Amino acid sequence: MRVLPLRMRILPGEGLDSWLEALGRRNGLAFSTFLRVMGLPRHYLTRPLVSGLPATVLRGLEIRTGLPAGRLDSAVIGSDFPFSPRRQRRCRFCPQCLAEREGRWLLKWWLPWTFSCTTHRSLLHDTCPGCGEGARVRLPGHTLRFPVGTCTLGSRLASVCGTDLTSAELLPLASSHPLLAAQRRVDALLADPSTAYSVLADLNQCTPWLMHTINDTDVQSMGQAVRERWHRRPLATRTPADRVKPLGAAVNGVIAHAALPFLDTPNDSIAVHVVHGLRTRRDTPNKVIPRGMTTEQWSQLSPGTQRRFLHAGDQIMGALDRVRFSSSTPRARVPEPGEDSANARIRHVPQALWPGWTVRLIPREGTKENLFRGIAAALLLLPGEPALRARAVTDRLGPHLPNAMTVILQRALKSGHPDVLTALCKLAHHLDDHGSPIDYERRRRLIPAIPISPDQWRELCFRTGTQPGEQLSAKTTQAPRYLNAQRYLNQLLTGADLTDPRHPLVLRSAPDRSRYFAFPPSLTLDQRDALHQHAIGILHDLNIDEPLTWEPPQECADGLDLPGRHLDDIDLEEVRRIVITEQRAPREAARELDTTLTHIRFALEQVPREPREWGRSSSLGSWRLHQQARMVLTTTFLQREYVDGDKSLAHIAQETGIPRHIAVAHARALGFAIRRTRKPFPIDETWLREQYLAHKRSTLDIAQELGTEDETVRRRLKHLNVPLRPPGVHSRTIMTKIDTSLPRDIRSAAEGTLHGWLRLHRFQIAMRFPSLDSAAHHLKAEPNALVTQFQRLERDIGASLFERAAFGRPQQPTPQGRRLLRHLGTDRAQALMTASLPHDDTSDPPDDRVLEAARAKFRVRRSPGPPTPFNDIAVERVRITKPTLALLRDLVTRPQKEFYGAELIARTGLDPGTVYPQLKRLERAGWLTSRLEDDNSWMNRATPGRGPGKRRNFYALTAEGIRAARHETQHRVKGRASA
Repeated sequence: MRVLPLRMRILPGEGLDSWLEALGRRNGLAFSTFLRVMGLPRHYLTRPLVSGLPATVLRGLEIRTGLPAGRLDSAVIGSDFPFSPRRQRRCRFCPQCLAEREGRWLLKWWLPWTFSCTTHRSLLHDTCPGCGEGARVRLPGHTLRFPVGTCTLGSRLASVCGTDLTSAELLPLASSHPLLAAQRRVDALLADPSTAYSVLADLNQCTPWLMHTINDTDVQSMGQAVRERWHRRPLATRTPADRVKPLGAAVNGVIAHAALPFLDTPNDSIAVHVVHGLRTRRDTPNKVIPRGMTTEQWSQLSPGTQRRFLHAGDQIMGALDRVRFSSSTPRARVPEPGEDSANARIRHVPQALWPGWTVRLIPREGTKENLFRGIAAALLLLPGEPALRARAVTDRLGPHLPNAMTVILQRALKSGHPDVLTALCKLAHHLDDHGSPIDYERRRRLIPAIPISPDQWRELCFRTGTQPGEQLSAKTTQAPRYLNAQRYLNQLLTGADLTDPRHPLVLRSAPDRSRYFAFPPSLTLDQRDALHQHAIGILHDLNIDEPLTWEPPQECADGLDLPGRHLDDIDLEEVRRIVITEQRAPREAARELDTTLTHIRFALEQVPREPREWGRSSSLGSWRLHQQARMVLTTTFLQREYVDGDKSLAHIAQETGIPRHIAVAHARALGFAIRRTRKPFPIDETWLREQYLAHKRSTLDIAQELGTEDETVRRRLKHLNVPLRPPGVHSRTIMTKIDTSLPRDIRSAAEGTLHGWLRLHRFQIAMRFPSLDSAAHHLKAEPNALVTQFQRLERDIGASLFERAAFGRPQQPTPQGRRLLRHLGTDRAQALMTASLPHDDTSDPPDDRVLEAARAKFRVRRSPGPPTPFNDIAVERVRITKPTLALLRDLVTRPQKEFYGAELIARTGLDPGTVYPQLKRLERAGWLTSRLEDDNSWMNRATPGRGPGKRRNFYALTAEGIRAARHETQHRVKGRASA
């Protein structure tokens, strides 16, 4: 590769294009020819030679020009330099600098954020004063006749502009001008390319927003030239051509002056203050991206700048966006699409917020504790979540929660404690950084919904000297105490929200919730420790090596102004004095100690409760007695004292101080046969079976022979599983036999039965009376007993014996009954009956006076015939009873009005079972007409949320029915008057 014979040094700060142009002139070659000699393509004439050149090209130029390797790297702009979207192929210039450098162009003049000359304190020119085109849009490749520093734009030699740019008018700026200060700041940035590229890239993305945000007041003090150029800035961005229109030096300077205070400063508070001042000019509330900045421009901002924008917009964004972007914390950021921080964090979050953080964050008033704990825990999933719908995230933990998240956050903000949002974000960040020693997601999946059974709760309470508090009556709706123990343990282990309707132990009503809130403070320290040990045992059984409970450290809230104090920052002795000693409501304690009711409730769980002393009659006393019986009444002891020593359990109970019923239950549980006497009566089982089964002896005969009671023999037979014969004649040695000469019906009723002759005797006497009631009175028996006995007679004989008395008709024997009475009247039958009946069961036959009195009392009534029809009224006449008359009297007062049954019942006071049959009877007789209720009336009566019910049946008197009703009511009045 040949080296140029004539060479010249590159000036400090000079660009590659300027040096190559000067080198070509030094060698007497036009620029296009010189590029061909240097091995560069001709199209480089139409593009800047200061950026985008491959490293191989630069190394080749250094060899040809005799420069050390890498020297040209400072003469070009890096390929990663953040040019503005309004990138242009032109170079700014300072006429005086250009003249002093003999037409040699500085590299930084190509940079979009070089807008003023700090050496000559002037604004750079953007265009040629002669042709108005951008400087060096095309390099002077076609001629050498024009001196350096001349505008060589033009398509032909004759049309070249030729304006001397070194003689252009200087645009002076005062030494304290803001644009000079901004330029010095940019120059200082360019000394560190890595920092400069980041800041200038953010400046490019902020340019459209700042062009719409900076107002005339900001440029008022920058001079007339700057103001004029600022007002001529291109604002239209409707087309791609509009969006790449170049910005003037003054416009870039004003934008840099406004942006560098928040882009190029290590102090976040200052930067946030500046951005906040700019955002409040045009931004609307609840807007994350500043107005005038596109989503693409926002996404290309550096994380640090985004964080400052979020900090500045924290007060104007919606509450949920403030949590999602963590805009009030140093870790504010916009989540990346597809990021799923909530899914990784949910395993560390309980369904109800930790108690210690609940008392710190809950507002003093206006928020229910359960609702706040559930929503606050769900909100911990929101920071860093890209999903726009908060419910899409929080429903993973609390789908039962109402749409009250924004309301809860707004109440926290309006309470004068906006740091609640910051605390929620910091808690989420702490979980992201350090995790949690408890995997709540696993516990919610593995731990049983019922962590302690009623029997385990009873045993736990008895061991700790307390009452379990079971439900004593099935009529009460109050939940048993063990249910609240189950809820307490489940919430302790899993952090469950007990208002979730999917939970098996859900709190179902406000009283239920109040009783559960009162449960933890009512526990004694021993009870609470026992419950915690039970919970630890559950974790151990599930192979879960985790602490029982855990909360994020309170250091997460250091420096934050929160509504509540630390959970331990309360005087427990004062709480004990107010709530326990003075028996005042916890709400009064909260008011007196200047805290929340929730704080008092959790504090009461730390106040020790002294256990009560319970007597022997309580369930705790009974348990203690059972424990004593288990220790004293061992198998060896009962064998020695009860079986071998022949002591009764009552005697043993008196000696040991254990109640007899407990001793009996314990002995039965150990398998001992419980005897009611001192010792069972000795009876040979084989002999007893032989006497009762083989010889058919009665239990009474056997008992008399053994010298014991009949019932003792019967119990022993039952113990031997021997079926007992029915009592009566079946147990007698000789069955009752009757002379076969007696009629069959008498033998069927008396033979082989008990009391058969008594039933026949009573039937004989009863048939002389007109009814069973009068017969029962004479026999001094119950009528029902006679009915049962006579039914037995009819069943034994197999025929009906008499017809029952009816209205106005006395009872009469049937032909079979009369035949039985004739058979019973024989001397033989009467003698056997008298011999078989004990004297107490015989009754003298009734005399004529008794029978006459019974018949007189049972007088025969005439059955009323059907009512005579009306002579001139065309309806059927009905029987008028007292209820019918009351109904008709009410109807004749409203003859033309429709009515329904319930209305008539309310007016007359009659029973519904009387009114409705009467209405049906009057309708059949033609007195009334009826119709069903129409649809409109039926539906209008419907109760909201329920069906309309049964249709009403409306009645109305017919014209003939009105005449008949008036006739009957007037006739009754006349009849009463004549009487």
